[in-house]
Amino acid sequence: MPTRRTVRVAEVLRKELAACMNQSLDLEGLLITISSVELPPDMKQAFVYVSTIHPELDKVKTLALLTRNRREWQGRIGRRLGAKFTPQLIFRFDDAVERGDRVMEILTKLELEKEKPSEEKESE
Repeated sequence: MPTRRTVRVAEVLRKELAACMNQSLDLEGLLITISSVELPPDMKQAFVYVSTIHPELDKVKTLALLTRNRREWQGRIGRRLGAKFTPQLIFRFDDAVERGDRVMEILTKLELEKEKPSEEKESE
């Protein structure tokens, strides 16, 4: 269970990382969103969950691009925070949006199937 401290640090990391990503020329033209940042209690790593609007965007290449810039961003964030150490940034794709879209698609399909039998009864 996350503590208040880890939640606060995660939120600060998210904001600072978003600013770093916004300034990065490597990511120009890509719409990448930081969904969340999770920190274990020791705060040695920061798991950064990212998502994108573009389903055709190659996830492996995007994660490689983010990982390539990781050290620079960690240094920049460390200098801004003035903390004793900066957590190692570990990027992962967040598939929650895609799963949510799939659930909504299934619910819509079920709703349409539910309405179909009632329409058939009315026509008889």
